[in-house]
Amino acid sequence: MNLQSLLARLPSLSNADRAQLRANCERWRASGTAEQKAAAEAVFEAMAAQEEADVASLYERLKNQPLSHRVVEAFRVAPMSENERKTIQALLDNPGASSTELSRVCGHDSMIWQMHFGNLCKEREARLWPAPKAETREGHFYSGILADIDPETNRFTMRPEAVAAFAELGLKARPR
Repeated sequence: MNLQSLLARLPSLSNADRAQLRANCERWRASGTAEQKAAAEAVFEAMAAQEEADVASLYERLKNQPLSHRVVEAFRVAPMSENERKTIQALLDNPGASSTELSRVCGHDSMIWQMHFGNLCKEREARLWPAPKAETREGHFYSGILADIDPETNRFTMRPEAVAAFAELGLKARPR
């Protein structure tokens, strides 16, 4: 393996090629020769750096687009799963609801709606916009990318830009 040639091609590799490379490196890391293990570590470092560069480039390209266009693009590139659709629909149908109430609407016994909603936002963060800092814990508030929360009541409402984007994608609040 010519490591320098491989690293030079890294930016042009498709997602499938990168996944295959990652799998190969995992094998080398686990059972390769000392040279293969060292090469695998170099590839992992280069892939992490390339992923950061890709995200920065993507954000730079999208940052001046209207927010609703970014939401549409994010969900066209990474289509929502049926569970994500249900999670989004719950908030569209129940603005001002708590995480517990939204969880129940989705058919969950536990207060898991916010985790599902936060995860779907986090997975698309690079195409949307950075998550705000969490106010009550360390880290980011990923649900805050597409929803607002009332800090006094802990009730969620979909951001207007997201409502417009989801309507374009075929998701609208159902009549009550």
